[in-house]
Amino acid sequence: MGKKHKKKKEVSRPEKPHFIETYWDRIIIILLLLLPLVYFASFLNPGKMIAGSDYLLERYVLEKWSVEQSETPLWYPHIFSGTPVLGAPVGLQMFIFEQLRRIIPPHVVMVIKFITIFFLAGLGAYIYLKKIGVSKYSAALGAVIYQFIGNLATAPQAGQAARAASVALFPLIIFFIHNGLESKKLRYFIFAGLITACSFYEGQFQLTYYGLLFIFGYAIFYLIAYRKQNKVKDITKAISFGLLSVILICLFMAAVWLPVLGGLGTAARGVARGYEYATSWAMPAHELIDLVIPTYSGLLDNYWGFNSFKIHLEYFGMFSVILALFAIIFYWKKPYVKFYSISTLVVVLIALGSATPVFRIFYTLIPGFRLFRAPSLIFFLASFGFIVLASIAFDNIAHNKPEKQNSDRFKKKVYVTGAIIIFALLIIGIICATGKDSIVRSMQQAMSPKLNTQWGAQIAQMKLSRITANYPDFVNGIWRSAVFAVIFLALVFLAFRQRTKLWILIIAGIAITLIDQLPLVSKYLPAGPAPQKFYAADEATKFIVKDKSVFRVFPTPWYEHTTDLHLLYHNIQSAGGYIPNPIQRYQEYIGAGTSVMFRPPNLLQYPQFMDMLNIKYLIGPTLPADVSQYDAQTQRAIEEIRIFFSRYKLVYNGQRYSVYLNEYMLPRAYIVYDYEVLSGLEILDRLKSPDFNPRQKAVLEYDPHISHPDTNFSFTVPQIISYDANKVVCSVESNKPGIMVLTDNWHPDWKVFVDGQENRLFRANYTFRAVPIEPGKHEVVFEYVSGYFNLGRVISIIAFVLSIAFCVVALKFKL
Repeated sequence: MGKKHKKKKEVSRPEKPHFIETYWDRIIIILLLLLPLVYFASFLNPGKMIAGSDYLLERYVLEKWSVEQSETPLWYPHIFSGTPVLGAPVGLQMFIFEQLRRIIPPHVVMVIKFITIFFLAGLGAYIYLKKIGVSKYSAALGAVIYQFIGNLATAPQAGQAARAASVALFPLIIFFIHNGLESKKLRYFIFAGLITACSFYEGQFQLTYYGLLFIFGYAIFYLIAYRKQNKVKDITKAISFGLLSVILICLFMAAVWLPVLGGLGTAARGVARGYEYATSWAMPAHELIDLVIPTYSGLLDNYWGFNSFKIHLEYFGMFSVILALFAIIFYWKKPYVKFYSISTLVVVLIALGSATPVFRIFYTLIPGFRLFRAPSLIFFLASFGFIVLASIAFDNIAHNKPEKQNSDRFKKKVYVTGAIIIFALLIIGIICATGKDSIVRSMQQAMSPKLNTQWGAQIAQMKLSRITANYPDFVNGIWRSAVFAVIFLALVFLAFRQRTKLWILIIAGIAITLIDQLPLVSKYLPAGPAPQKFYAADEATKFIVKDKSVFRVFPTPWYEHTTDLHLLYHNIQSAGGYIPNPIQRYQEYIGAGTSVMFRPPNLLQYPQFMDMLNIKYLIGPTLPADVSQYDAQTQRAIEEIRIFFSRYKLVYNGQRYSVYLNEYMLPRAYIVYDYEVLSGLEILDRLKSPDFNPRQKAVLEYDPHISHPDTNFSFTVPQIISYDANKVVCSVESNKPGIMVLTDNWHPDWKVFVDGQENRLFRANYTFRAVPIEPGKHEVVFEYVSGYFNLGRVISIIAFVLSIAFCVVALKFKL
């Protein structure tokens, strides 16, 4: 009997990883850079720029003007009669992108900044998701989604690179904090502090502040969730390092925060203005529908919601909406699912402002919360939370990690949940498509009372008409969301079956999510011509720019450039313009009250207010000689404008605009020989008085102890030797003691030196600068000397250098 030959058992060789799997991390990092590079590529051309509203109104011109100065300007003399550069807690020209503008056109640097920001947003999200246990594949999908969330990707519409920077750097900050909490190593807390400082310098203070509050809650969650793995000394170390990180942030930001603290109380913003102000620009509750149907409340010109306008989206894709729901339903026991579910809910409730009591709690208890308005800005944290939840859910599904023992039963529950979502969208779509007229009427009836109360009948009617105009887009948006829901659920189905490689599914998911998000956010990527063309001089500007003396222009409300920086672009000083945080006293002087906008009723009603502002020219409309062709109301309006300008001399009559000369203006600098001492708003009342003559007398708040003259003397005019952003030099000659007034805004950082000796700088006529002058010839120098800035700059530089040096040593020696 022959030997039985045993069959050789075949040993299955492990499948060799695909090239893409082997180099996945590198490929994704390259992809995260390429996506924004392609998205913004057309704007790298100097002949084109991102035409974001705030960027065009303000930021570009300030950047261009700052680069043109011989030294770093700390004062803007061309707008609102002067305002500090460091009037708000933002880094402005002190950070890396600002330095690039000295060698690259500012509008191109803006594009480079957006590309960098988008890349860092994706990179931060990617490494953070991997750190909390999400596979590199699912993390890649979450990272790409975060790069193009509405709160980040629609920032170009407003030209808000600062807002985008805060949103983009948040994942990096939380990544380093997580590493620090996990490893208890100081270097991670220092890295977190450095990135946070970058977020403050390049970003928006309010958004970074919200991010830090979120991270504080995250740290508490982490220490509680992992308390069993940590000994008391570990927790103590983590808390100590966290406090050190906060101290470092303050040191890094000293160059910005100390000047703000030094000028506290002078700026129009930065003080609490009550609960109603703090809750203004909240996210309307009905706009939560936009998270599923992004066209519900209307995009851009079709927006009909309760804010006066809306130039952004909160949409972050159907994938995140569906998969986040799966995470909450099926993976609730996981610690990060619990944290992000609860924290995201809290963030959404805060974003809704006064619609819920949650905002009131934070407003009352959390330091700094009451200083801001626009709580809707916090919503980027909700977007991040949804993406984290979605990534966790998809990763668990793809790796077949159901919570229940019975996998088939679990799959059925997922399929049923998905079917319900699709069915609900289809039913809503059918109802809305077939019942258009009745639904539009119902929406208008529901919204009308609040719109009328909030905006008045005219604006309310306009918004109600937009509901009708936007309705087809709304219905299309329902079908759109249903289609993407089906596609993403199909992706989940393929992940369950595990017959397709995960990296292939992820690449497909990335492609689909880009198809979902990009067509929407790209609507918020406005293009404009090169700055030279966009800011080309109009006829009025061409006339005024020929005058090289020191004066201001009043861009009257009938001029298209009243509230932008067109005049500054042409180096013309203006009583108006646009700046986020003007000096409060000046706003009260012109009659704007607590507004930060240029609203000058006092300049229109009290001509001597304009005279005292050194306004030489007024720009207004060219009025028709024959008004008979106009209706009665228009004729009355033209006549009122004609009466207003009748005080001034017409010196240029253009096709569209005319320029008027103010022959009554006071010089930029002048000396009067008498004064009164009043306080607060009494001064404004006195300035409005018909018997007050600013050519003979100044109103001060403190007694300069100069004898009053027996007779009235008219003012004399010093010679302005040089007039720069940070320094004004005058030559003064007087045969009797007097008060020299410089009609630029007073600020505590301005110092005055008479013949090299520092004198007290008085506040004259409510908002201007003044200094007592003795008889004789003198050199008077007004100089912006910010001890707070100088001290803060030294502190910040030392803190940065020492922190970076420590991190280098720590990395080398694995400390």
